[in-house]
Amino acid sequence: MEVAQNFYIKQYNVDITTIFSTSTLSLKIYRTNFQDVNIPTLKNNEDNFIRKGYFGGGTDYYKQFITNAYYYDINSLYPFAMSKPMPYEIIKYYHNMNHIKLENFFGFCLAEINCPDSIMKPMLPYRYEYNTIYPTGSWIGVYFSEELKAVQALGYQITLLKGYEFSQIDLFSNYINHFFNIKKYAVGAERFIAKMHLNQLYGYFGRKLDLIETINVLNTDISLYAATRVIKTIIRINDKISTLLLHSNINKDLIKKLNTQLNLNLKSKFNIVKTNVAIAAAVTAYARIHMIPFKIHSATAYTDTDSIFTQEALPNHLIGKELGLMKDELDGKVVLEAYFLGIKQYGYKYLDSNNQTIERSTACLKIVYHLMILLN
Repeated sequence: MEVAQNFYIKQYNVDITTIFSTSTLSLKIYRTNFQDVNIPTLKNNEDNFIRKGYFGGGTDYYKQFITNAYYYDINSLYPFAMSKPMPYEIIKYYHNMNHIKLENFFGFCLAEINCPDSIMKPMLPYRYEYNTIYPTGSWIGVYFSEELKAVQALGYQITLLKGYEFSQIDLFSNYINHFFNIKKYAVGAERFIAKMHLNQLYGYFGRKLDLIETINVLNTDISLYAATRVIKTIIRINDKISTLLLHSNINKDLIKKLNTQLNLNLKSKFNIVKTNVAIAAAVTAYARIHMIPFKIHSATAYTDTDSIFTQEALPNHLIGKELGLMKDELDGKVVLEAYFLGIKQYGYKYLDSNNQTIERSTACLKIVYHLMILLN
């Protein structure tokens, strides 16, 4: 801990005793050393709208078995995406976007989407109940404009309905270049630290506005909190005390009244979450956009958020150590056989430099394999 404290104070002027998580540490390093402008926070109605367009990475499999294949992984996909133009300040909210052309718009919009059945590998996510799918057909959803432009080029038909237009800004390039250059040449703990700060910053901007507060109260006082706050969970400790998990919603007028009439000291303020989901949603959208050419290639058998298995070697100009380029996970070795049974359920084997067969598989595939043995 002393070594870490001295390192962060010397390198970034950050006292690690003032932070509570590694993501908070990344944010503090960014704000102290790299942030040049104030980043706006979104209002509740803006956050609620844009958060519907916040999706993660896409994972899919297109073939169940391949031979003589290649396994590639992108160098720091999300940091690469963070180097793209980010949504900055809201220019205007459009109640009707009939007169707005997608190619001239930058921001988040509600749109009517049609994906023709002829598109064999759909690229645009859709949240169906609790799952994210990549469907064909028609639906309505909120999306980042740059992702809509990318899928429109594939044959998607898009009608803009309403949305928020943003200005553009480069927020993270200096931060990303700093830590990526460390990661590219460092080894051991130094490389781990650089990789950690590259990957953890963007997610901080996607935090929900609704914080959860944990407090211990007398059981006789639970009704008072229920009247003034939204209780998520009540955990009974014993006959006298319970632990409450409270949402940040506050009825300020009622709290003031109860404090005055009953001489209580209930909290009338709550920490405001400084977040901007537009930034986080743009980062993940840029990442999915970058993966599109690799996903739609006919030789691709399986894709994860930032990796692919393909039956054709990638051209040299797509491979390298630079940000956003692919790296050969097996250093020129060929996958002899690979099986893909589902999302995150795959296994493969190859020959190492000593001509020994090496087998690799995901934890999910191992579970499926052992279940098949039990069932048989």
